[in-house]
Amino acid sequence: MEPEQQVLDMRLVPAALGCWAATIVAVTVGWVAGLVLAAVVVVVAIGLWAALLWAVAHRRERWRVVAVTGLATMLLGAGFAVAGAWQEHHVQAHPLRESFGRSVNVLAVVTDDAKPLRAGGFGGERRWIVRASLREFGQGSAWTQAGGSIVVLAQGSEWAALSPGQSVRFRAEVSEPNRADLTVATLHATDAPKRIGEPPWWQRLAASVRTDLVNASAEALSPAAAGLLPALVVGDTVALSGEVRDAFEIAGLQHLCVVSGANFTILLTALLALTRLLTAGPRTSAAAAAGAVVLFVVIARPDPSVLRAAAMGSVTVLALLTGRRKQALPALCAAVIGLLAIAPELAVSAGFALSVLATVGLILLAPSWADWLRARGWWRGPAEIVAVSAAAFVVTVPLMVALSGRVSLVAIVANALVAPVVGLITVIGAMGAVVACAWGDAAVWVLWCARPPMWWLLGVADHAAAVPGATLTVPRGAVGGSVATVIVVMVVAALRWSHTRRLLAVVVLGVSIVLLPVRFLQPGWPPTGWVLAMCDVGQGDGLALSVAPGSAIVVDVGPDPRPIRACLDRLEITHIPLLVLTHPHADHINGLAGALRGRTVDAIATAPGELRSAIAETCAAANRTAVPTPVAVPTPGPVPTPPNRTAPSGDSSHPTEIAAFPSRPAESWPRAQGVVATQMSGTDAAVAAVGPDDSRGTQSHSVTPTMPREPQPTATSPSRERASTVGAAVRKTQYDHVVCPRGTPGERITKGGSRPAEHEISQRESHGHGDETDGVERVAELAGAAGIPLMEIHAGHEMTFGTVGLRVLAPSRDVPASLAADAANDRSLVLRARTPAGTILFTGDIEAEAQVRMMRGEDVRADILKVPHHGSRTTTPEFLRAVAPRLALVSAGSDNTFGHPHPTVTTTLTALGVTVARTDLDGDVVIVGTATDLRTVTSRRRARAPRTRH
Repeated sequence: MEPEQQVLDMRLVPAALGCWAATIVAVTVGWVAGLVLAAVVVVVAIGLWAALLWAVAHRRERWRVVAVTGLATMLLGAGFAVAGAWQEHHVQAHPLRESFGRSVNVLAVVTDDAKPLRAGGFGGERRWIVRASLREFGQGSAWTQAGGSIVVLAQGSEWAALSPGQSVRFRAEVSEPNRADLTVATLHATDAPKRIGEPPWWQRLAASVRTDLVNASAEALSPAAAGLLPALVVGDTVALSGEVRDAFEIAGLQHLCVVSGANFTILLTALLALTRLLTAGPRTSAAAAAGAVVLFVVIARPDPSVLRAAAMGSVTVLALLTGRRKQALPALCAAVIGLLAIAPELAVSAGFALSVLATVGLILLAPSWADWLRARGWWRGPAEIVAVSAAAFVVTVPLMVALSGRVSLVAIVANALVAPVVGLITVIGAMGAVVACAWGDAAVWVLWCARPPMWWLLGVADHAAAVPGATLTVPRGAVGGSVATVIVVMVVAALRWSHTRRLLAVVVLGVSIVLLPVRFLQPGWPPTGWVLAMCDVGQGDGLALSVAPGSAIVVDVGPDPRPIRACLDRLEITHIPLLVLTHPHADHINGLAGALRGRTVDAIATAPGELRSAIAETCAAANRTAVPTPVAVPTPGPVPTPPNRTAPSGDSSHPTEIAAFPSRPAESWPRAQGVVATQMSGTDAAVAAVGPDDSRGTQSHSVTPTMPREPQPTATSPSRERASTVGAAVRKTQYDHVVCPRGTPGERITKGGSRPAEHEISQRESHGHGDETDGVERVAELAGAAGIPLMEIHAGHEMTFGTVGLRVLAPSRDVPASLAADAANDRSLVLRARTPAGTILFTGDIEAEAQVRMMRGEDVRADILKVPHHGSRTTTPEFLRAVAPRLALVSAGSDNTFGHPHPTVTTTLTALGVTVARTDLDGDVVIVGTATDLRTVTSRRRARAPRTRH
């Protein structure tokens, strides 16, 4: 009997693949192509019908089975092709598409939680993408009733507060959808949504459960764990930090951050085990499982992705509990066919494809691989864990390569290490969600039990993501995916023979012994006496200016936390007296978490106005969730400043603090506790730190936190006088305490705060300037969590850090009327540093217009130039000649698609006799020596090493 059980029932596989392919053709190519395909398939079906009659007449059993399977596949494929064509024709003929380029009033029902687009940086309001179902649209009294799926792109926190099922009315500009997925149109909302009625009761119930779970998690767990647990259990990513998400992506654990089939598999397995323990009958167990699936779908949102996860999870449970792949594979095929019938748009969903492939791996590969390991002495538990992790990785890696061009080399190990705790976390989280609905305090105690497994899960993800070379970048697209498929098939086939396995093990060991030390261990790094380091952060900027052993000023942090973190670690930087974010684009700010990790940072500086919206939103959340507490403000007196740093005296300006976080460690700001408002000569009011050692009397006042205590630079006692104060208070937020103006506007709910049930905020989509993040809110979030002051600097500020002097050349102190992301390049902070290696000009991404202003108003000559905007053609030859550098630094990604650096820039620099160092060719670049003897040391050797002219 055993050999018979291992024979797979493949009869539904052709039907599932045929339905999937037919739907893809109809949805992506067009309804005409769908009808043509259906006609061709019908003709083939007629031929198969004739073959079936022949096989029956001649008693050819094998041919009869083939003919029946083929006939069923053709008929189903034709039906799905016609259905897909009908759906696509309905979309193409939709009356709303006649309004492309015009504004209309819209009535729609929200179908999913709002997800924030990755903004181009920080500044302005966050943009949201909201999926909805159209009800009617029109102008004035002329309205048209019509259904269909729409995508809304909007600004404003009102959109983030919408729950699925909520009817809304708004005005929007209509444009063509970006993807062929049966979406009727993309609407760019021009006003806030007006709610009509309430969501259905089951949606309100789901929102309440999700909110209770998030709040209980925030009380029971650390911030990182509190953000991850609701995402893992019910798909609520409202509090999931970008750093955790990035670490999980690198480690190959990203499937744990969303609702997946694993959620349903674990919960159904636990439920069925409980019913078996209670000696319940098969019917009772089946009814309980069905009820659990329905309830979980409602709580996790009944959108197509959750339905897909429910189906895949149920199939996996069937495979695991019966141990009979013969039953599981037809169930999987039936689930695919049913899901495509319900939601045809799943045919072009990458998540659907990954989920199906992973389930196929669990059904077809994992059992035999586990048996093979057990036959070689492995215990059953470890063998099954490793087999499942390896099978899921192998079958999904070609599609992951095609989609992202990245392969996680640590995914199998990471998934195997966390597998024992994922089920435990899911069960504890589900229990906590149920208990939280009735008794919040008890839910906190239940979720407290998840601390140890959450610590392990986060620790594995963090350490796996920190492994050098954890991800491999490869060509993406169809070609990359095809090559990956061939490689995977060849490797899996080769591993069936013992000689091949031994040979492969020897090759891997040899490569590791030879290449790993060369690639990841760099003896003598950093070079002694280094002055400036340009980190290879990909397509972005990340520079470190040494001011003391283990201490450096950091200028921009690149697009990803990992490269800047690794670079600063290699430079042995443990203290950052000033971290400058030159302008609001993600390729300069997204790596902030990596720069902060494991380091003390005294202050984060930006250009005027860039961070104020985030502080307003943080304080608005605090306004709703905490009772204001008056701030004790010392009476007038000299403002204490950190030692060993100076700033200009007289009438020079001083940095403006837009948020103070008194919870910072005492060693960073020895006298930081209270808040005092002062008036600097030539500036606005400032907020400066005053500590308990100050013996001057105090009295209660309210203060406006519009100016900060000065960070690393200290003033040489400019005249100060008492400034008038206006209403403000310290309010409790997730950042401990933040100084907030009274009546701060804003609606966004911050992580860990109390929020109405309908306030469900999910995470990220994509946008064009690099790999953007949540922008200013993420900067404020990270700074607040670490207790780092946020400050504004502008032209005229001068600071001294040991032997290094820093002067701000641009922009001016005036806050721009518009903080649009597309104008951010010319708002870049421009700094000139005096160092032992000469003068260094940091230019951010300033373009031609800002360069002309610089040449008119400032002496821009420098020994070392950080070439603006990664060497793009917006850098003018006149500017390069005015700077007249000896060494030019270009920070650009080796695989960037923008053509950076542009040939005209490099040609101009070469004609001027300037040495050019580039991260795309040289890797990390470190400057050593003196003004008369500049030398560059690089982490990567290229054919012709640069030589600096003297």
